[in-house]
Amino acid sequence: MATLNEDDIRAVMNAAGNCMLVMLENASFIQEELPNVTLDDTLRARAQDICSSLVGTRHDISTELDEFSELLNDPSSSEKILMRIERIIIWIRKDIFQMHELVTVLAAAAKRDPACGSAYFLIAESATNILHAFNQTLDAADKVKNVP
Repeated sequence: MATLNEDDIRAVMNAAGNCMLVMLENASFIQEELPNVTLDDTLRARAQDICSSLVGTRHDISTELDEFSELLNDPSSSEKILMRIERIIIWIRKDIFQMHELVTVLAAAAKRDPACGSAYFLIAESATNILHAFNQTLDAADKVKNVP
């Protein structure tokens, strides 16, 4: 396996670190604003669950990133680094998928009852913020994974 570029790995670490902060900020924002929007109890609970998942994923990413520094000092750790990057991507992708499902359900709810529109916009805006940060992480990860 080719040696990984440390600058590219650090770019993934920085992008993933930024993504986890965006996840935490948006989860906190949703939790703060959720009581102020019209939403049935089932969807409200689903939104709360997604926020809890985002916070948990943020913690998992933080743990992984803390261990990257040790791996960077080991020239034989390329495979471990790639596995950890892939794990981070999978975790974030899972949360984004859950948010996408909720946004889809909320869009339909807002069409039936316009009062649910504020809940839709709340979750959709946060999902967009997280997706943007995730795409930056994904772009950085692709550079590492596409080592010649």
